[in-house]
Amino acid sequence: MKDKFFLLIGVLVISGSFYQVLRLPAPERFQKEFALKTGEKVIAVEVADTEEERAKGLSGRDALAEGRGMLFIFPESGYHGFWMKEMKFAIDIVWIDESWRVIGIEGLVGPETFPLIFYPPGPVKYALEVNAGESQRLGIKPGDVMLEFRQ
Repeated sequence: MKDKFFLLIGVLVISGSFYQVLRLPAPERFQKEFALKTGEKVIAVEVADTEEERAKGLSGRDALAEGRGMLFIFPESGYHGFWMKEMKFAIDIVWIDESWRVIGIEGLVGPETFPLIFYPPGPVKYALEVNAGESQRLGIKPGDVMLEFRQ
């Protein structure tokens, strides 16, 4: 009888724990944001690190706020292609290798270029999309190292 009582208490505690975990709010979008730093310039980035997020990217949005970007994180380095399907504004694509070194920039890529696909000059693990001209304004150039920067 005593064993059944403790078994029942154990099941209730475990069930209550699961219930509490399920009641927690889903992770918010802002929790997948951080900043990249190049030189003295900081760019707030939204992370696209799932297949679905990378496929959607910035398409369908009307604009991207100044000083912000979207960082695409791939599972492994490669020649990942980008196109401007359903984009409404022009961007710069900053190609970044696995050591966070900028290996190239595709500047002023507009929606009218669709269905053209843009590829990096070498294997990349990351790609950063910012507003057209932003990479030049920030002074980003091949050879620069992007650093993760948390405020």
